[in-house]
Amino acid sequence: MLFVQLLVNGIFVGSVYALLGLSFATIFATTKIWHFAQGAVYTIGAYGLLLGTATLGLPFLVAVPIAMVVAAALGVASMLFLYRPLQRLGGTPLVMVMASLGVMIVCDNLLVLAFGPTGYSITVPVPEPMIIGGIFLTGGQLVAPIAAAIVVAAYLAFLFLSTSGRRLRALIDNEELLLLNGIDTARLKLVAFGAGSLLLPAAAALFIASGSGISPYIGIPAVLTGAMAMFFGGIDSIAGSALAGFLIGIIESLAAYILPTEWQTALTYAVVLLFLMVRPTGLFGRSLPRATL
Repeated sequence: MLFVQLLVNGIFVGSVYALLGLSFATIFATTKIWHFAQGAVYTIGAYGLLLGTATLGLPFLVAVPIAMVVAAALGVASMLFLYRPLQRLGGTPLVMVMASLGVMIVCDNLLVLAFGPTGYSITVPVPEPMIIGGIFLTGGQLVAPIAAAIVVAAYLAFLFLSTSGRRLRALIDNEELLLLNGIDTARLKLVAFGAGSLLLPAAAALFIASGSGISPYIGIPAVLTGAMAMFFGGIDSIAGSALAGFLIGIIESLAAYILPTEWQTALTYAVVLLFLMVRPTGLFGRSLPRATL
């Protein structure tokens, strides 16, 4: 019974991790930029939900799409006002990483100054907890997998059916060919930053629905999870990153069946690392990350 309970918990966590994997992979696979400031966007999105519901009195389901639009705008702004100026000045990939980390740290500390270091919670309209066959299900666990599946399906439909989505996938494989065909790849990269960032408040909302609190530092584990999901799924497979994030959530939860809960994260990273040592390209990847932008 414990195994089944942990599996159910893992399905919930994996649903959120799938969105984080999609988000990180969309940006890195298309631009080759380590956008660790994504963690700041995730945190700002969560606080946006807090302000929208607690301060403005908006219904939670209204605050979520507004926060998603704001997050998309922040993603585009990151490219326009951080990475492109650095690229024009000849910034190396390492400079991009340091700048991105710097933005995340600054934003986290600004949030501490604005809201304090303590956490907040939001009341979310989810079903009452229930017990089915001896398995305890929270309202968040009942809603999150369905909501995440809808978001992932809509996002993959965008990637595979829309013109912009198909061009984004082509950008992963051959930017030069797109340029030769007259496609504005600089604009496409803005689309990638906007689309990838759009998913972050949705992921935060699902965690909040489970009863998780909001604090200034929640973006750090979120961005690390997104990066791990991308490598596990394959850095040139955006859809693979979603599945990888889902599997990581299940592995992390089931780890508690073997070891104490404080070892969950360590065991999960170890499993993914061992897999990547055997298959460095990930589950669905075809190539390794390039060293240059």
